[in-house]
Amino acid sequence: MEVDRKDLVEHYGTMVATIAHRMIQNREIAKEAAQEVWYEVFKSLPSFNADSELSTWIYTIARRTISRYAQNEKVATLVKLEQFRALQEIEYSGSDEERKEWVKERCDWCLTALNHCLNNDARLIFIFKENVGLSHKEIGEIMEMSVENVRKIYSRSIDKISHFLTDTCPLYNPAGTCKCRICKQVFFIDLDKEYTTVAKMIRLADLYQKFEKDLPRKNYWEKFLD
Repeated sequence: MEVDRKDLVEHYGTMVATIAHRMIQNREIAKEAAQEVWYEVFKSLPSFNADSELSTWIYTIARRTISRYAQNEKVATLVKLEQFRALQEIEYSGSDEERKEWVKERCDWCLTALNHCLNNDARLIFIFKENVGLSHKEIGEIMEMSVENVRKIYSRSIDKISHFLTDTCPLYNPAGTCKCRICKQVFFIDLDKEYTTVAKMIRLADLYQKFEKDLPRKNYWEKFLD
C-alpha cells in the first residue's frame, strides 16, 4: 500500500507526540519515544496490508513503543499529589506576557503529572479518549481489550481525575477549594477566563484539548523522511 510519508506524519505526528508527552514526564525520554514510534512505523509500512484502519495501526505501534519507554514511570497516589500541591506556593517574577506562557506550561505539566495517578494501560486509554478523541471501539482494537473493559477502565479513570481536579484546579472548577501551587499566578492573569465561561464548568476533554491547541506538540519525525 502506497502512503505518502509526509502526509502521514503531518496528520498523526502531533497526536503521537501528545501520547508520549502525557505518558512520560521526562520530556527528553518522551521525545525519544515519539521518534522511535515513527522509526517503527516507517520500517513496517511496506508490510501494512490494510487489515485494519491506518490510524488504528499507527496508534497500536505508538501504544507498544511508548509503553516500553513508560514502563519505569511511577504511579502516584492521589494522597501524594495532594501533598505535592500543599507545598510552598511558586512565585514568578517575569513580564505579564511571559507569565501567561509560563502558567500554561506549568498547568500542562500538571495535567501530565496528574495522569500518573493511573497505571500505564489506564493512562493510555484515558489519553486515547480525552486527547486523541477515539471511540471506545477504536481504543479496544488498539489496546487489544474488549469494549466493555475499556469502558470500565475509562469510567474509573475519569471519575478519579475529575474528582481531584474539581477540588484542586482553578481552571477546571474556579469555584472549588483551590490548592494549586500557582493559583495566585492563574488568577493574576485571569487564565480561567480563557478556558471556561461564566457559571459553566468546562468538560475535562475541553481542558486537555485547549492545552493541545495552545501548546502544540512538536513532530519528532523529520529525520525519518529522507
